[in-house]
Amino acid sequence: MKLRLMATIALAAIAIGTGGCVIAIGNSTPRTECGTDCARADDSTVIAEIDAASRLFSDSDKTDVYMAIARRPHLSGKAQNHLVRSAMRNIFSDTSKESVLLAVIENPCFNDAGKKAVLSNLNSLFSDSRKKRVLKAINDREMQLPPVQVETTVEITAQTEIQ
Repeated sequence: MKLRLMATIALAAIAIGTGGCVIAIGNSTPRTECGTDCARADDSTVIAEIDAASRLFSDSDKTDVYMAIARRPHLSGKAQNHLVRSAMRNIFSDTSKESVLLAVIENPCFNDAGKKAVLSNLNSLFSDSRKKRVLKAINDREMQLPPVQVETTVEITAQTEIQ
């Protein structure tokens, strides 16, 4: 009985200490699977980081920090929007601006807010060829959505009608 109570307390302490994340360790490589609340940083913290990056002197340093933030998993739409606006306003180089926009588009959590921010700030790029590459990246991203399985849908409908 005492051992069970101690084990329960230990598990509760681990759950609280990891913020509710489940750490799965088995025969394969250890990995951490966290829910969105556990893995996502507070928007105000990410926005503060973006603002801090904007105060760096070097375009190269700004770009490096913006790109690192753009590649983070679980980057919210609000953070994507702020990142895009800040990068377009504070980076001089068209090449660097394009790199940041492409990194935001490639983020697994790229969403409508991020897309709107990219499109509304596209004119910050001087070069039409860079604008075209960004638009192509958005289109390619949209084309990656899984196709509707028409055959399966028809089969299910046919099976339902037979019964």
